[in-house]
Amino acid sequence: MLTRLGKFEIIRLLAQGSMGEVYLGRDPVLGREVAIKVIHTSASMGPQARERFATEARAAGALNHPNIVTIHEMGEEQGVLYLAMELVKGEDLGTLIRAGTLSARDTLEVLAQVCDGLAMAHRHQILHRDIKPSNIRVIWDGKNLQAKVLDFGVAKIINTDTTDEGTVFGTVNYMAPEYLSSGRPDSRSDLFAVGVILYEALAGIPPFDGPTPGAVIYRLLHEMPAPLPPTAFQSISRDVQGILNHALSKDPGNRFQSAEELALVLRGAKDTGWRWEQEHPTVAHRIKRPGPERGSPVNPLKDLPAFIPAARPTPTHPGTMSGSGPLHRSAPLPSVRESLAPSGTGPHDRTEVHKDLLETTHRQLKQAIEIDPRNAKAHAMLLVTLYRLGRMDALMQTLRQARDRGITSTDLRSLPRCRQVVMEEMQSCRLPLELHGEFMDYLGI
Repeated sequence: MLTRLGKFEIIRLLAQGSMGEVYLGRDPVLGREVAIKVIHTSASMGPQARERFATEARAAGALNHPNIVTIHEMGEEQGVLYLAMELVKGEDLGTLIRAGTLSARDTLEVLAQVCDGLAMAHRHQILHRDIKPSNIRVIWDGKNLQAKVLDFGVAKIINTDTTDEGTVFGTVNYMAPEYLSSGRPDSRSDLFAVGVILYEALAGIPPFDGPTPGAVIYRLLHEMPAPLPPTAFQSISRDVQGILNHALSKDPGNRFQSAEELALVLRGAKDTGWRWEQEHPTVAHRIKRPGPERGSPVNPLKDLPAFIPAARPTPTHPGTMSGSGPLHRSAPLPSVRESLAPSGTGPHDRTEVHKDLLETTHRQLKQAIEIDPRNAKAHAMLLVTLYRLGRMDALMQTLRQARDRGITSTDLRSLPRCRQVVMEEMQSCRLPLELHGEFMDYLGI
């Protein structure tokens, strides 16, 4: 274990990932504790990964804001690139959402503060590109709270010569449609992610979910989430539904155009009597009107903007896919065609949708592996996708790459869908005999 990086003493490990770790450290000069994020150069992609890591330091280090984690120092020592940053003692927003700890009003304030931090970053021409609950830290004592945006590791400096246009970084469940389709995000893409988090916190479920990354991508590109349940509006304005539909518009031109604008309406919506009028698609006015009488029913759809299409309920699946967490199943998953094809399509159309989604998933997973060559989950999902596409040579090449990179069969089989493919191949032997033997020797149960 590391004992020192630069001037910092290493106290203990805080978190571990496939490309590095986060340690609790101490600055002996100032006597303060810091968080130290490291990337092992052996696990990186060489110059590209090092440049992205340096970009994180430059991007976050240029920002001084109470709602953005402070970067103290960047360096390289003992084969390790490291960032020493402010140690934020609190809980990540994802933990608080799952525990139901924050009230709806507190959630609105947390996300308004996130927008305050993003406004600062956007003014400096910096995008975050991976806004999600686990990248938001909340310091909360039951009365006062402060939100901190973490990890500008996939941030992009707008209009620089080292950009990676067309390459997608981040977590798929929170990606804006234009980012997924073109790889070219802008500040409104970060705000779309804030809208996704708001829906997830108030509804208790993600707005765009599905059993595979392809299903999630399809819904992000083509579907609106179901309206919030009436219980979501307790102690906050019912116009939050209109705010959500605006924030989650597929067209970035119909969304909030600045983080300041979104922060303003989020704070306004903390008041049950607050109403939101839209004279134009991107202009929000804060207008106080008398609220509904106590006990009167609330219709969350009443004041939806006219340009918002009617929402269609998202089908419920026994398995859900989170961009950063494992895939869980409580019952057998539906077939790929059943789970991915939209309703009202014929068999031929369903097959085409199925293939298109698999192709999209294939591209996303390859990009994920290029970013993190030791990402076991991405390798496992790529094996599943290639098996479904019938690309057996590519499947075996992926399996061999995983093996060469030290990813064990246990790591791969920890994904339920990969175990399902192994069982299918054991029974059907779709691979050529010599490849079937190699496949089963490594992954056989």
